[in-house]
Amino acid sequence: MIGNMEALFVDSVSKKYGSIRALNNVSFRVDKREYLCILGPIGAGKTTLLKIISGLLLPDSGRIYIDGVDKTFEAPENRGISYMPQGYALFPHMTVWENVAYGVEMRGFSMDRAKEALEIVGLYHRRNSYPHELSGGQQQRIALARALAAGTEILLLDEPLSALDVLIGVELRYELKRLAKKLGLTVLHVTHNVEEALSIADRVLILKKGYVQQIGKPEHVYLNPVNLFVANFLGEVNVFEGLLKGARYGNSIVDVNGLGEVYVTSRPIDKWHVVVAFRPEDIIITDGESRYDINVFKGVILNREFIGALAKYQIAIGDYTVRVYSWNDGKCSFDAGDSVTVYFPPHRGILYPYPREGLLKMLEVEGL
Repeated sequence: MIGNMEALFVDSVSKKYGSIRALNNVSFRVDKREYLCILGPIGAGKTTLLKIISGLLLPDSGRIYIDGVDKTFEAPENRGISYMPQGYALFPHMTVWENVAYGVEMRGFSMDRAKEALEIVGLYHRRNSYPHELSGGQQQRIALARALAAGTEILLLDEPLSALDVLIGVELRYELKRLAKKLGLTVLHVTHNVEEALSIADRVLILKKGYVQQIGKPEHVYLNPVNLFVANFLGEVNVFEGLLKGARYGNSIVDVNGLGEVYVTSRPIDKWHVVVAFRPEDIIITDGESRYDINVFKGVILNREFIGALAKYQIAIGDYTVRVYSWNDGKCSFDAGDSVTVYFPPHRGILYPYPREGLLKMLEVEGL
């Protein structure tokens, strides 16, 4: 039995298109008023998942529970769900106002919902326009306003901000979450944009080839990725292959060929062939001697990329080219050719068994 605070339970859902498995035994729960972002590369199964939840597709196996009731075979209009697909699907013969107000009026809600939704997306002033008079980005914002104002308690959004100008999209995503919280909506928001998901989600769910890789709060998933795919999908990582030698000072010791001993404060694993991962922002570079006596290496700056408040370095260390991000605080800056000291904090490293499919296949993101 599902608890009173649970809006949605996806239970062991699978779906195939011919010989292609789009979803593989997918299970997760969503609380009422939760904002869940579903992340994954192209072909991960994100849109298929939304269509099954909305009732537009039937699963091959598994169940969909909404407010504790099995709705697997219920018609879409009887599920209490609003679904905004990637296409705009606006009524061409209706004005902007009529498109947004249609669902509001049908459900007997105040027209203030339609007005506020249009104000949120910044198009209340175009309420008397028709869809063909708007740009593609504006049409997407109207579709979003219509979904927000519809009056259902669960809202499914498939790439709702993808067609928008970057600055408009950044501003709108925060307003989108604010309005969802104000209206008490449960939102499943599909996106391939990692920054978008991490910045607004209460939790993120990561899909790869139809399998759920990890689900949790954004900061936990980012800092504790369950595998190399998740780590690399959420942001750049430096990856070192090595052999597990033992433990000392509460750290695992990995012998990395072409670098030396690397200490990692990470969960113990029972494999000898391992991979160590460090994010670029966790590595520390200085122009002098380090006060640490482990994980300290000498390197040479190969390239420096200036990006406003951030500097991105490529550093030659042993047989590796290591990426390091450093804040441009005006105190310490390096140029190509400079010799530097590089420190890998053991508590920021993550240890994984070497993947059976090989590093390149595990790290592969696009085209899945």
